[in-house]
Amino acid sequence: MVSRRFPMRSSIALALTLALSALGCTEPNPAYQGDPLLPDECRAGIERSELFDRFERPELLDVLVVMDNAGEMQAYQRALAEALPGFLERLEGEGGLDVQVGVVTSDARDGAGLAPIVRDVEGCEDNTLQVAYSGVEGWVRAAACNVQQGEGGDGFQQALDVIETNVLGEASALRAFRREEARLLILVVSNEDDCSGPTPEGEGASRDVCAWSAESRREVAPLVEELLASSESPEGISFAAITGPPSGASYEDGEVVRSVCRSTLGAAYPGNRLYQTVEAFGERGIFTSACTLDFFDQLDLIADRLAMTSSVTLCASEPMAHEPLEVLGLSEDGQEEVIGFGSGFVFLGPVEGCDNGALSLKRQGLEGIVEVSTRYCALP
Repeated sequence: MVSRRFPMRSSIALALTLALSALGCTEPNPAYQGDPLLPDECRAGIERSELFDRFERPELLDVLVVMDNAGEMQAYQRALAEALPGFLERLEGEGGLDVQVGVVTSDARDGAGLAPIVRDVEGCEDNTLQVAYSGVEGWVRAAACNVQQGEGGDGFQQALDVIETNVLGEASALRAFRREEARLLILVVSNEDDCSGPTPEGEGASRDVCAWSAESRREVAPLVEELLASSESPEGISFAAITGPPSGASYEDGEVVRSVCRSTLGAAYPGNRLYQTVEAFGERGIFTSACTLDFFDQLDLIADRLAMTSSVTLCASEPMAHEPLEVLGLSEDGQEEVIGFGSGFVFLGPVEGCDNGALSLKRQGLEGIVEVSTRYCALP
């Protein structure tokens, strides 16, 4: 027999629901998880206020490719060109990033500024973009074209000098490329080591002459310190290198530098100085080997660890005693908005690069926000 009781049960349930609604529900919902409450006053220290009106945005990324354009590099350039589309499409799609790509060569004789547009490679004949902008038709192909800078560059590869000139030097050098609020990812691709510093003297292959005068090369650490200091946040600048693995070998005058590996892309030579640069960048650096069939895995690693981020770290100027009292955002239309503790930011305490304590601002908490201010308690 078919039961007829369900309609009655439904009527009773509906009546009960309406009754409760009329009375109002004053009990808290145990399933609701709101943001933790911030303290009203200092548990220690003295109250301070701080404004962050300049910081790199998690959603904006400028990729500066420093491409070796000397001999034996054509296969490496082609490998990067083949892997770039998937890398860039992932950043734009999965990462939701606004990306720009610019290219310079490691030939310091070229001076400051971006490398020329590449049109003399198959498929690049109608390339018109010196800077590849995400969202612009053909931007991925333009980036892949522009990294194929040929093999006519100086044999003395000076990637670090070029980076200093373009990133730390004249502000107008990369005017069409660099955005003030964008994070900067520097990617060096070479089959041999950096030779920045005074032009070495001697007769022989450039890499050999450079190795013979290793003590005359420019110091790596001071340059990295300047680069790190040029950003407003720890995520503001990062460095990746695809080159030959480092080697402990040293070379006397007249001795030939031996390759550390050979692959289908060609021979690669020790990249000791580029490896040192990556090490100096700490968590913001990645070294990957050029001794491979292609660069797909390398770019995936760089995307995961450096390019794709969902937050930005703001460093306090004075030692923070505990979590802040308040974090506010100023919107584009001049309205102040509370940035929630947990939903919008996380208190990190002292971390690498932020000895006084740090706030990690989540990307969703920064939507529509142009400035961030905070009140916190500073230790004497």
